[in-house]
Amino acid sequence: MTVKDLYDQVVSGHIYSDIDLQRAIVYPVEKQELVIDSIIEDIPLPAFYLWQNDDGILEVLDGKQRIESIKKFCQGNLAYKGKVWKEYAYVQGWQQKFNQTELRTIICSGDEKKKREIFRRINTLGVPLSTFEVLNGLFYGEYIEGLNDYFSHDISVRKVLPNEGIDRGKNKYTLLCYIYYLHHKCTFPKLTALHDFLQEQKDKSFNDDMKLIKPYIGFMRDVFHEKSKISTLLKFKLSVKYKKDRTIWLSHKDEIWQECNTFIKSDGYKLSDSKDDDIEAMILGIVGNLRVDPKRLFTADDKEQLLAARTANANGLFECEQCHQHFHTDELTVDHITPWSKGGRTVLSNARLLCRPCNSQLGNRNNNHS
Repeated sequence: MTVKDLYDQVVSGHIYSDIDLQRAIVYPVEKQELVIDSIIEDIPLPAFYLWQNDDGILEVLDGKQRIESIKKFCQGNLAYKGKVWKEYAYVQGWQQKFNQTELRTIICSGDEKKKREIFRRINTLGVPLSTFEVLNGLFYGEYIEGLNDYFSHDISVRKVLPNEGIDRGKNKYTLLCYIYYLHHKCTFPKLTALHDFLQEQKDKSFNDDMKLIKPYIGFMRDVFHEKSKISTLLKFKLSVKYKKDRTIWLSHKDEIWQECNTFIKSDGYKLSDSKDDDIEAMILGIVGNLRVDPKRLFTADDKEQLLAARTANANGLFECEQCHQHFHTDELTVDHITPWSKGGRTVLSNARLLCRPCNSQLGNRNNNHS
């Protein structure tokens, strides 16, 4: 069936795409444009599965998103390379080539049970490629071959980034992002940037980047206990930041594991809006022999006690201890006087009432809001 055949039958109602089994349109504009580009560039689209009813009407079992993209383009509701359908009338032979491109269609028939079973199998037997599998296909060469070999044979990297079940490359993708991070001033890549990076590295040896990443993988393996609940991403960031302090961190390995795990289970951690900073502060306290208070946040009861010990003005407002302006109680937060990250305890004697703007201006001072 040609593109024009398909479009004409959809418009005439001979092919019906809005069946109850199908999803609503979910393709973003970029993916809709890719459908049009595939037709123009002679890149085969996946087959369209159609179901033939007794009255001859065809229902779309698979391919609705592609059909809707073609329909939108032909009706002028989708631009391709900055031009809508009618503008391509002025490009010699363009519309004819588009219309006459052949599409593979598979027409099925039978009873309702078979129809639903075909639909189920179409949508369960196919497995979309993972992000790394796409990258592996696009940029396979000496570099990715070396990365795959490193991941297959290095015990440390497989311990730090273990595979879960079938290897779809999730952690190889993570490893690529870590390497990019080290090359690009501690910035993680968007997918397009990673494409550019791999295009440049494609035919180069992976050895230099293997030597680059190994010390950080070693830091993560040695310093963080295998039962540590700290996220792998934070472990990596900390390894980059504190690699030079590996020896002192390693000597406190058990304390880091136990105290951080206990903290991660606490309500203070769950309610904190600076979780990674809190973990970092706790570890720095451990390796610097300055323990932070396991209690991270002041409670609503703490705030009530602070308010009870202070006198409101004639309008019932309380003073911010930083800017000395007056606020309603719900506009005030409780903050550590001596910052929590520097060993300040979460007790009333180390607490003060601040308005939200003042609290925010303190930045990384481990502020609390109750």
